[in-house]
Parts: sequence; C-alpha cells; structure tokens
Amino acid sequence: METLRLARATHQLLKRGVEALEKIGRELERYNARQERTDGDS
Repeated sequence: METLRLARATHQLLKRGVEALEKIGRELERYNARQERTDGDS
C-alpha cells in the first residue's frame, strides 16, 4: 500500500510539474508576441 501511495504522490507531483511548465510556456509565448508587436512599432 505504501508503494501505491508513493506512486500516486509521484504521479501528482509530475503532473503538477508538467502543468506548471505548460503554463510557463504559454506565458513566454504571450511575452514574445507582445515583444514582437512593440519591436514592430520602433
């Protein structure tokens, strides 16, 4: 049972890590798009 609990906790941790990386990726895309728009104004 302890192994199952550890596996479930590890899975949750990995899932949250992946979700965080996806969120960072989306934020970087938004930032880059904003930078490209402001660079075009110069």
